[in-house]
Amino acid sequence: MSKKAFVPQSGESTVISSGAAPRASAVQALPPASVAEQRAGLTSGGSLLTPVTAKGKAAAERNRGVKENRVQVAVRLRPFTRADSNVTERCVQAEGDQGIKLFKPGEQPHEFYYDYVFSEGQEEVYDCIGKPMLADAFEGYNVTLFAYGQTGSGKTYSILGEKGNEGVIPRFCRALLGLAQEKLEQDPTLSVKIAMTFIEIYNEKVRDLLERKRPGQHELTTLEIHEDKDKKVFVDGISVHTILNIDRITQLLEFGMSQRQTSETDMNETSSRSHSVCQLHLSQSHDPPHPDLRDVESIINIVDLAGSERQSHTHAVGERFEEAKKINLSLLMLGRALNSFSEGKGPPPLRESKLTRILSESFGGNSRTWMLACISPSTYNFYETFSTLQYAQNAKNIVNNARVNAVAQKLELRQLKIQYSLLQELYDKEKEKSRQLQMELRDRSAQLNAASEEVEALRAQLEGRPPPRRTSGQPLFVGRTKLSLRNILQQASNYVTLPLISDNPDNDGALLIVNTFPVLDKDKPQFTYADAEEGLMELLGKRLDLVVHVIGAKNIPAAYSARVYCKYVFKFKERQSYQSEERKGQCDPEFDYKKRFAWSDLSREQAEYLMSGDVLTFEVIGHPLADGPGEGWTSPSAADTTASPPSVKAAVSAFSDSTPTPIPKATVQFSPTQPPPPPRH
Repeated sequence: MSKKAFVPQSGESTVISSGAAPRASAVQALPPASVAEQRAGLTSGGSLLTPVTAKGKAAAERNRGVKENRVQVAVRLRPFTRADSNVTERCVQAEGDQGIKLFKPGEQPHEFYYDYVFSEGQEEVYDCIGKPMLADAFEGYNVTLFAYGQTGSGKTYSILGEKGNEGVIPRFCRALLGLAQEKLEQDPTLSVKIAMTFIEIYNEKVRDLLERKRPGQHELTTLEIHEDKDKKVFVDGISVHTILNIDRITQLLEFGMSQRQTSETDMNETSSRSHSVCQLHLSQSHDPPHPDLRDVESIINIVDLAGSERQSHTHAVGERFEEAKKINLSLLMLGRALNSFSEGKGPPPLRESKLTRILSESFGGNSRTWMLACISPSTYNFYETFSTLQYAQNAKNIVNNARVNAVAQKLELRQLKIQYSLLQELYDKEKEKSRQLQMELRDRSAQLNAASEEVEALRAQLEGRPPPRRTSGQPLFVGRTKLSLRNILQQASNYVTLPLISDNPDNDGALLIVNTFPVLDKDKPQFTYADAEEGLMELLGKRLDLVVHVIGAKNIPAAYSARVYCKYVFKFKERQSYQSEERKGQCDPEFDYKKRFAWSDLSREQAEYLMSGDVLTFEVIGHPLADGPGEGWTSPSAADTTASPPSVKAAVSAFSDSTPTPIPKATVQFSPTQPPPPPRH
């Protein structure tokens, strides 16, 4: 491993005390690829992420393009062992890649379906679970795998394996280091750091399995669980070990397992008497920071639960019996938490045991989670197998809220200026490209108009009538904007400034200034936006009475200021349009055009229209100077185009922040040819 890949902390390990949860330093990486692509082997690390077993390939094909927040559940059916008490009558069998059938003589068989069912070697377990976990972790998601089942069902074997037949953790760690190195070789700015912790929960005591005992110390130190300011759970006083290579991981795992509580029972020679949690902290960061490359971090939890025990099978007595009671109690609390999450009934009892507190993010929280349920094939363990399958069925119904853990980058001022310059350059290029396209569109439009006029002239000649009058061929400036019902009824200030959208390449920030306000009537229930939020039926029979005041426009291109006016329509009555007076030779025309609209006893048709979205549609139209500026036109000065017109300012200041007073009828303009819409009853 290169030094850049993993920079060790001073000393062998770091102890995390109260104040912060353990964190690995950031890893600078390429933008994370999608999980689907990584699972398909289409990105860096394809050989490390691509399934090699038939079951793994089938699972990858099923999950292609799918990001699943539901807890993924797998069942592993082990061969017959000593734990079956020499009873070789089978009670369970695998049905394809996802089905399990449980049967007992004289009873109807029980059928279960899960995401995966394993009945062969370690490779297919890692293919279907370990590789998707690795892909998610490098993308920045927290991931969790926990193995559950009765004692002697093969949990520890699945998680750790044995020499020559490794389990999930050794395979996962080897691929984790290999994929990190591949990414570093691709991106010279990438920095990666991986750290490891390893704890056990024994008789409801949390202990650091990587603690080095002092002379005369017989038991590991009991540690406390705390929450940081972000409500994240961490173990106070745990040691965090930097990972440099696979040999270091192997050394730590072997040392931790040597300190884990195990003992012999009638069902298992090395029965785990504690729950173990191996936690890896993967962090990716960029040096120097770059806004286009995301820094992410993730926490990888691999949990080996102690097996549930039936005293009549294990014949545990004394200390072993007390251990079994604690194990079963913590598993009971975990089961209740799973039921609460899956059924959505009340808050889950996460504080009832140390195990549920530590795994609180793994169920319903910020994590992608896999459950590996290990079962026995023998009728001797029928009830334990049935219980495990039901446990796994409940876990299938839990949906987490996994999200990418992005780390905020600390960009220096110089880097921010560079990024600003790059963005400004990109914006200017896109703006110029847009202007060129608009000019090309205008030229094509002019050519089309000329061709159309030529066709009309030929047609007139054939019909023996005078040719039509030729237009100037120069297009108009047309700027469009809209107001929604929310804009109208929740207007926070005395006016709104709306950007005018136009295809004209000369448009450079043209604006329309509008004010809308309701006219109150105490004798009739008034329409409010709260009514709209309640639903359509709340609007029926209400009254809507408002004034639309078009104050003016700004920044109309000087080349199109010969004649400028504003038109608008209510979309409900599009044939009724309303137009202000023309303003000649003004880039910042003042329209001061008011109209009052009233609907009483809103009908269903009117209410549906008001709920539909945009209510008012405005157009500001400017004629080119080639059409003639008209009388009184003067070239606008720089002061005219940058300062607000006095009358616009006066119009704006005429309204206060308080509830607007109804405009007197004398000031409301009604066109004799275009009356306002009549009230509907």
